[in-house]
Amino acid sequence: MLGGPGIAGLLLTILLLGLLCPKLANAENILAVFSYTFGSSYLLITPYLRNLVQRGHHVTLISAVTIMPTIEGVHHIRVPKLDMLMEALLEYDYDVHITKWTEAQFVSEYFYNCSKFVLEDPGVQQLLHNASAQYSLIILEAAHNDALFGFSQHFNAPLVGIAACGSSWNIDFLVGNSAPSVYEPMSALGYSPGHSLMEKWHNLIFITEERLVERFIYLPGQIDLYKKHFPGLTASIHDLRRRLSLILINQHFSMGRVRSNVPNIVEVAGMHLDEAPHTLDAELKKILDEAEQGVIYFSMGLQVVDNWLPPDMRATMSKVFAQLKLQVIWKSDHPAMVNQSSNVISRTWFPQREILNHPNVKLFITHAGLLSLIEAVHYAVPVLCIPLFYDQFQNTKRMEKLGVARTVDYTNLSRDEIVLVIEDLVYNASYKQNVRDLSQRFHDQPMSAMKTAIWWTEYILRHKGADHMRIAEQEMSLMQYYNVDVVSVLFGRIGLSAIIVIFLGWKLVSLATRNLEYRLNVPIVR
Repeated sequence: MLGGPGIAGLLLTILLLGLLCPKLANAENILAVFSYTFGSSYLLITPYLRNLVQRGHHVTLISAVTIMPTIEGVHHIRVPKLDMLMEALLEYDYDVHITKWTEAQFVSEYFYNCSKFVLEDPGVQQLLHNASAQYSLIILEAAHNDALFGFSQHFNAPLVGIAACGSSWNIDFLVGNSAPSVYEPMSALGYSPGHSLMEKWHNLIFITEERLVERFIYLPGQIDLYKKHFPGLTASIHDLRRRLSLILINQHFSMGRVRSNVPNIVEVAGMHLDEAPHTLDAELKKILDEAEQGVIYFSMGLQVVDNWLPPDMRATMSKVFAQLKLQVIWKSDHPAMVNQSSNVISRTWFPQREILNHPNVKLFITHAGLLSLIEAVHYAVPVLCIPLFYDQFQNTKRMEKLGVARTVDYTNLSRDEIVLVIEDLVYNASYKQNVRDLSQRFHDQPMSAMKTAIWWTEYILRHKGADHMRIAEQEMSLMQYYNVDVVSVLFGRIGLSAIIVIFLGWKLVSLATRNLEYRLNVPIVR
């Protein structure tokens, strides 16, 4: 049996461990639900979840099987059907010329299946029916997964959203952020960035159309899933959409998107850079080191497969690279079909970050995905953008405005034009200087993006949802948000008053005229 000194020593040891390991003092149970089917989005959340585990939190993760790496200390619930959906999507013959409404139907069905496969998974169902399961926080993608918001109500836990593609009007509406008509749409099909009165009116109609698409095409399916899998909940899906405690958005104002954000929107662009990059193999390092004329890195991203690209793009780009003296590193699904020049090396995958970090890399040719542009800015590499869909067009415009990029139209690829654009980007020193300045501004932050994300996540945990961060507009309906009710009452009263004044004025004039006629006994011509 321990004596007094022994007990005192044990207590002192526990106290010292508590002081030395503060991460264990406030460990919380966290449920992360991500229905992503592409690897690029998992690049963003993997280091984030790993840091939460290192802070001592107990994380349960619902995700796909193959594209989400295993994180030590995380309890994984894998959803195989998400991988099946990814395979079907990769085989889909995507037409970049589709209309906005056809695109909306396609996207709506895709996200419906993402939510459906998660909620129907046996492992997820077991979790939902586990009466002992308790969580202090739910983390999920902020957009397009509304049925999954039911996890928050089910476990009575606050919601933290991740906006992997940055913010847009639909994200702003979730937290009551100001959203005027000049905001950018989610899809750029038919959108004009101009600021004339007619262009603003056109864009107002354009974004209103997107609101209708969300309301009548996308949301109904999510609502049906929510009602089916969370039948006992009292809150509607519209209520849950306005209860997000925090949204971490993958963007930063230095990259040309200055916004007035409410307190519970926090910018964390570059969060994925916390993950250690893959190293260069010996062959690739030798090619980069010995490229005296410089290197061009060409990649259309992890989630864009070659059969989604214009049919003549591979042949055109091969002819372009054959005319250049620079070494070309080309990521392609079909390397054998593009290795036609001695200055071209092609593989299905490359360590992108380490390539961009090499001093001999002069240019990055990309689809203008957000993670790729963040890495280009991080490593100060000029960019040639070939945007295909969604946010890529607006990302490109911002990079062009900052003087670090140029663009070519994927629907009209010309060998001679692309060669001239590449030579301008490589040999015009202004692009490199501009991207260096931009990189310095991007890095000049009080703490890293990852530390920012973790601090605010734990802030929500410490303050039990931090309701004090949410502005009143977050609880308002659309009518209240835009003061339609106030304006209607105001104009209703003004209109009624005007009608009464006009009526009384007409009556007074009529009486005065009759009285004058009676006195003079002369008819007055009215």
